[in-house]
Amino acid sequence: MTFDKAYCEELKANITAYKARREYFSQNNENLRFKFYCPDENCNVELTGVNIYTLGKTKNRPHFRTKINSKHTDNCSIVVENEDNINKKGEGLKSQGHKFSNFPEEFILNRPKKEVESKGPKEIDFDDEFDIEPRIRNLNSTNSIENKPHRTSYLENVVDSFESMNDDEKKDRCIVLNGERKSYKNTFKNIKYCEDGTNFIFYGDIKPVKKYGDNFAIQFKDNVWFNGKFHSISIYITSKLINEYRLCRLFENTINTLAELKNKFESAKCYFVGAYPMVKTLQKNGSEYDVLEVIITNLDHLVIKFTE
Repeated sequence: MTFDKAYCEELKANITAYKARREYFSQNNENLRFKFYCPDENCNVELTGVNIYTLGKTKNRPHFRTKINSKHTDNCSIVVENEDNINKKGEGLKSQGHKFSNFPEEFILNRPKKEVESKGPKEIDFDDEFDIEPRIRNLNSTNSIENKPHRTSYLENVVDSFESMNDDEKKDRCIVLNGERKSYKNTFKNIKYCEDGTNFIFYGDIKPVKKYGDNFAIQFKDNVWFNGKFHSISIYITSKLINEYRLCRLFENTINTLAELKNKFESAKCYFVGAYPMVKTLQKNGSEYDVLEVIITNLDHLVIKFTE
């Protein structure tokens, strides 16, 4: 049995797999491992985190599963909930964040902050309203998280959802981006068609990542028809941007791995949001030529997925 949420002993709360993943990569300790348990306190069986500690080459979404030879209690609310969903074929149901069918319904491009009192002022992420919640004994409460829209600023979560959907789900499931509600299919836009507008999550296959000193260049395979001409399109990532990123270790490991693999990876896709290709004029051998460049100022807005 698999879950989107688990109780984390270290954080003292029920958290999503994406929250656990980001907490891990925000630390400098590569050997750090969290302890996870069933979200139902009355059950408390130990769970295993899957793809919590891995890089962008994973094929499956981060999640939790019951450990081999472990068993939930007979009255575990999570087991009962999943049995009900199976019996009803899951039609029109949300499941308190414990089923993969609970795809994000809104992407928060700019993460607002709010202060809470906990031994002094402390900033917490807006995501925490969905991605972390207190542990309670009865998860089937009317105040459950299931009544809240699933909002996230974790682009990786939205990308993984899109990649895991079948064609019908991409057409039927909707997500809000910058106040505009569209189907997942119409929210994700292949970079080849960037002239269609700006309010999209753009994506495309990329060439081998090139390293220039401590900086990196990502170039899409497809040239883009823009202003009456075909242009190459690239993203230039500086070491300064990487070092200032709160998940520096995750991004640095991912992009270094791709740069070292060169053309030995099977496939790689780059997703980005909140930016748009702009014309940049370059000079070479006394001649000028135009390229399209995407300026990324926040690495939360860029995700690279690849398979070796």
